[in-house]
Amino acid sequence: MTLSTQFLTIISMIAGGVYLGAAMDTFRRFEPLWKKRKIFAFSLEILFWLLQALILFYVLYLINQGELRFYILLALICGFAMYKSLFNQLYLRILEWVINAIVSIYHFLYRLLELFIIQPIKFLFKLIISVLLSIWGIILWLLIIAVKIVWYPISFVFKIIWRLLPQNAKKYIIHLGGFYSKIKNRVVKWWNKFRNRKG
Repeated sequence: MTLSTQFLTIISMIAGGVYLGAAMDTFRRFEPLWKKRKIFAFSLEILFWLLQALILFYVLYLINQGELRFYILLALICGFAMYKSLFNQLYLRILEWVINAIVSIYHFLYRLLELFIIQPIKFLFKLIISVLLSIWGIILWLLIIAVKIVWYPISFVFKIIWRLLPQNAKKYIIHLGGFYSKIKNRVVKWWNKFRNRKG
């Protein structure tokens, strides 16, 4: 491995140590979101460290074909220490600012979506329901009027027929009506008793 390759490897691993510190702080910042789920948190922890190892090894592979040296580990530690001493507080502030900016943009976009899409759809839906109910009311009103118009001559004919019927026929019809009412009342009483026993 040439001297320039070794120098580039050291610089890259120092940068990798800085990146590793930033990645750890980012991961710890979001850790409260899943900390209560023990199995999920444990799985994410393992995946996080595997991902960081793969990223650092890939960088190392691009620079020196993946040759591991003791000074590479020292360079990583130096980069991590450099991040903790120099960039830690600054990065955390930038991270919080980015998170707040993303949350603010999300809320802004959600309000725009609600104002220009969700609310008009709700209003249109309510308007359609109101129009349909109004149309249904008008149809019912027209049906009632039509029934009254049709029923009036029929009832008039029945009244004439009733007046023309002899008294014996009227008494017989009235008797049938009373018999029907008695049957209906008995059926209702029987049904109420049956339902009470069942309850």
